[in-house]
Amino acid sequence: MTSLFGTKPAVSSSFGSSSPKLVLFGLLGSREEVLQGDLSNLWTVAPHRRFSWQVYKLLKLSPLVYNWIKLRVGNGLTCRFWTDNWSPYGNLRDFLQLRTNSSLGIQDMATLASLHSNSTWLLPPARSDRQVEVQALLTTIHLTNEDDFYEWEIEGRVHQNYSIGMVYANLRVQGPAVTWCNIVWNKGGIPRHNFLTWLFVLNRCPTRDRIISWGLQTSPLCLLCNTAPESRNHLFFECPYTWNIWSVMALRCGITPERNLSRTLEQLHAMSSRSPKGILTLLCWQGCIYWSWSERNGRLHRNIFRSPESMSRFLDRQIRDRILSFREQNPRASSTMMQQWLS
Repeated sequence: MTSLFGTKPAVSSSFGSSSPKLVLFGLLGSREEVLQGDLSNLWTVAPHRRFSWQVYKLLKLSPLVYNWIKLRVGNGLTCRFWTDNWSPYGNLRDFLQLRTNSSLGIQDMATLASLHSNSTWLLPPARSDRQVEVQALLTTIHLTNEDDFYEWEIEGRVHQNYSIGMVYANLRVQGPAVTWCNIVWNKGGIPRHNFLTWLFVLNRCPTRDRIISWGLQTSPLCLLCNTAPESRNHLFFECPYTWNIWSVMALRCGITPERNLSRTLEQLHAMSSRSPKGILTLLCWQGCIYWSWSERNGRLHRNIFRSPESMSRFLDRQIRDRILSFREQNPRASSTMMQQWLS
């Protein structure tokens, strides 16, 4: 079966241009204040607290972005010899392994055009193998009447369009895949339910056993049943209160409920998270977690007590509304889920 929402569209820049220069100027806001109208300054301007939070963070990321923005040499008038990413060696000062106070007699702001005269490159004699490599590279470059221009090049591929999703995928730390990913971040799920479920799977919510482990004084008893120590595994679903909700709702989804968290995760993982039954089951399971935790916090902070039957009615109404919201994207899947839920 196809995804409930069909093919995922590509995420594109909202700036209407694939030019790295225009995109980054748009992100940085005031180009005159931050970059003084020149993208080359992105590699030399230091992050400062006087800038906005967004600008500060972007400047901190500039070393990562550097490798993706290639300056293609035309007339060389805007291409800075030392700092722009115009050669396959990247930042030449780093490549040549120069001392901080050494610049080989070439000014920090020198452009390729300023180092070229009468078809000759004005460079000092090479004193290392790497300097020889750079000078050999320059002999292959012929300045033209065309302007220098920037291109996106990520993982060795030139991209015509700027994609926020592509850049994010390359910025974020790639960790090993986890088995529970699809049952937490599932298509069709309710975002706040997804997020809370993620925290619970990682055991990051402040249940009373964790609060006590932090050295804080509190009763260890579960706020929902008041008969056993409160922990993540107890809440889902050893606790009589939450089990009363999940045991009934799971049967409506067409599965036999498990009371142990590990076995529940294995059971859900074995299902197809894209099938109508899988989507419905995950909606119900995550809804049980969300509303049970909401009840627990309501008792703790507002002294409000609701019965399992009352919470089940909240969950039932929410799942019906969610199923109905799928009708435009996939009416067949919506109908199948509703029939299962009402059977």
